[in-house]
Amino acid sequence: MRKLSLENPEIIDILNHQVIHMDQGITYTPEYLATRKMCNYPSRTAQIIRSVYLGELEASEYGAEMVFSSILSGQGERWQNFGEKPEDFLLSVMLGRELFYNKGQKKAEIDTLKAQIDKNNGYLEKNVADIKAWKEVLPIDADSKTGLLLDEATFIYAKRSREKIGEFLQKKGITVSEFGPYFTGFDLLASGIIDEGIETVKTLIHMWEEKGIRKVITLCGQSQYLFTGLLKYFNLDTEIEFISILDLAEGMKAEKAYIYGGSYFTRYAKKADTLNNLLVNTEETPLSSHPEFLPEVEGDKRKNIVGIWTPPLCAEYHTTGTSNMLKETIYTQSLATIEETSFKKLIVCDPFAWKALKDHGYPEEKMEYFTDILY
Repeated sequence: MRKLSLENPEIIDILNHQVIHMDQGITYTPEYLATRKMCNYPSRTAQIIRSVYLGELEASEYGAEMVFSSILSGQGERWQNFGEKPEDFLLSVMLGRELFYNKGQKKAEIDTLKAQIDKNNGYLEKNVADIKAWKEVLPIDADSKTGLLLDEATFIYAKRSREKIGEFLQKKGITVSEFGPYFTGFDLLASGIIDEGIETVKTLIHMWEEKGIRKVITLCGQSQYLFTGLLKYFNLDTEIEFISILDLAEGMKAEKAYIYGGSYFTRYAKKADTLNNLLVNTEETPLSSHPEFLPEVEGDKRKNIVGIWTPPLCAEYHTTGTSNMLKETIYTQSLATIEETSFKKLIVCDPFAWKALKDHGYPEEKMEYFTDILY
């Protein structure tokens, strides 16, 4: 039996806990705030998944819309108040999507995703010219035992930062023998394509191990969390050390900035304190007027305190079967909340969020990609 399965009593126990939610979370769940419908509340989604699994309900189109609506940001979920594991709802929804797909729902959308990956030989997006451009700026050494996990999203959406990433590694005296780009399989997992997703992760690990890689540097929160927080659920293990680029940095160069850490860095990989410590104010005065759970400060470098409650701008993966209207509303509402804080620069710590901001015409002179200002 596969470990990540609804047949596993440990996983069913996780799902059972997600059915029991807390009232306060509803005021922070981005999907509920976007629709004002209780069907977009995490515990309701978990209830539908469990009922379909137990045979109490059919896997209807309406139920599928509920299960595929979550952007899996970890926001507005019970773990934030009860100190539980942040991945519990994420795992429940992954398996719920697999369940609904196997019962005939969302087949067109998911099959399109799978076909795109097959067409691109295991990638969602790939540009040979960009691979050459990345190789020219990265410190490559064939004998290095360190690899760089250049995920597809960073490779495509944050490609203007490649020179800064190369300079950062060179200044740290770090060389890499492998860099990708890599399709990690997270998009498959998040869409409920569990077997293929796990196999993709397993293949990457074996490839690195066979090449003698001992350390892998990650460039985004999703990759860091996938290879450090989720491997145990896939029944996978490795002695490779996965290190976030944040943990190699001494600081950031910015003034009066708002750090948008992103869902996977802050809520899943638990890097909020790391981000705060990379941009420390010379003097700091807490401000009494601010949105709940989103503390602001008067300081010369950083204007917010990064935490687990910053609303997500977008899903930090390629969504399948999620309403575009829902995603647009989440972006608009979350950005409005962030902009209640007065800041000079928005530091964006996720490639999907960077793409969302650019696609919506957010002024580039008002934002910085985080790897551009690390030192």
